[in-house]
Amino acid sequence: MKMLKKRILLTFFVSLAFCGEDEKYDLIYGGSQRLVIGEKWTFTNTHETYFTIPKIGLIKYSGQYVDTTEFLGLEGDFWKFKATLTDMESDNYVNGIEIFDQYREAMENNSCYLYVKSSGSNNEVHHIKPVKEEDSYLLEAFEAAHMNIHPKQFKYPFGSGGVGVAEGDTWTTSLDSSKFYVNMGSPSSQTTAKITTTLKKVKEKGSRKIAYIDVEELHTIELRVAVNFLGERRLMAGQATGTANGSYRWDLASGETLKSHVNINLVGDFEMDGENFHMKIFQRFIGKKVK
Repeated sequence: MKMLKKRILLTFFVSLAFCGEDEKYDLIYGGSQRLVIGEKWTFTNTHETYFTIPKIGLIKYSGQYVDTTEFLGLEGDFWKFKATLTDMESDNYVNGIEIFDQYREAMENNSCYLYVKSSGSNNEVHHIKPVKEEDSYLLEAFEAAHMNIHPKQFKYPFGSGGVGVAEGDTWTTSLDSSKFYVNMGSPSSQTTAKITTTLKKVKEKGSRKIAYIDVEELHTIELRVAVNFLGERRLMAGQATGTANGSYRWDLASGETLKSHVNINLVGDFEMDGENFHMKIFQRFIGKKVK
């Protein structure tokens, strides 16, 4: 009888120990499986950018599109993807005057290749090539769509620290002089950032486990933005600092974002046409997987 009681107590404490261990998760693009050639991901994306330039007025760039990305395999040292934008809409204004988006119709259903380093910790697009040689003039537009301040992230979309994490865990990553584009037609800008990510919770939905993730970013940016006003292209440049706050729902099995919402607030000092001014910039990015 005493032996039976000891065995029961031993079983209880062993079970308690295992129950006390937090389940670990890997936030890896494509999940635990290797990427399969021909695999596709489709999302709807909306974006907004607002800022006010003295003597010109409110600048608004906004739009939406459907983004389909297909994995094509390895090419040299890079993963190769094909990205296609469809159902493109834009709503751009300078001081209440609508700006025609010269790239929208040209980019519609025209694809580009995205190259991501297959090794190392860099998760972003390294470079882009249009699929058709005659679309080479669209390179800057493709870069603005896929390499903006909230770019596509591959391999470890929440940093290499997002491997073996449990609910409540927080980890940090950084960006050093990362290149991005504010809008189509603008030259490249650069950002240095500290990124703090928290796995808030994991919920089971049917047979799937969904991770709820919060991301806070602190940015220091060398910013260059092209503004088209009354048919004239004008360049604004300066330094800004600010924050980006994002929330994500991530499918742990398939390794992909289901929903994302990111708000970016920047403030800095800028120069345009020999005039200096202080300015705030607001950006919003919303993404949702197409079922």
